Amino acid sequence: VLDHLPALVALTCPSFNSYERLQPRAWAGSTVSWGLDNREAGVRIASPFRGREAESTNAELKACDPSCNPYLALGGLILAGLDGIRRGLEPPEPALKDPAGMSDDERIRCGIRALPTTLRQALANLQGDDLLYPALGDLLGRCIITVRTAEAEALEAMSPEDARLAHLNVF
Repeated sequence: VLDHLPALVALTCPSFNSYERLQPRAWAGSTVSWGLDNREAGVRIASPFRGREAESTNAELKACDPSCNPYLALGGLILAGLDGIRRGLEPPEPALKDPAGMSDDERIRCGIRALPTTLRQALANLQGDDLLYPALGDLLGRCIITVRTAEAEALEAMSPEDARLAHLNVF
């Protein structure tokens, strides 16, 4: 999942305003990272309830919001996870604290890097991902890129407040 997360956010955070939320120290998971009970990590593994560990293990993708299509988001997440299993990938060290407060050495050791800060960056990452983009199929992939790029162009031309209001009218 971490390997594909910079592209996956185009599906899990697909709106122009999604990137207003994906900021450090906003509990939104603005980095490619994982951690135990770390609300700032892109993927959070929450502590199980004592005595009910088997029933309460929980992994949370923080970089996801309600503007996404849940079928595309979940499909992309499952595909990314299965790819990691198929390739035998091992996660880096967990982020034990807020990535924004970590030293450069700590971030390197934990494989932490920033997620896209704009919809356009996320869309470029999606187009360049050799697993997720082809899985969408030609027509759906092109439609997502075209529609979301047009949305970004229109809203980038507005003031931040007007862009938020225009976007909220759609959702």
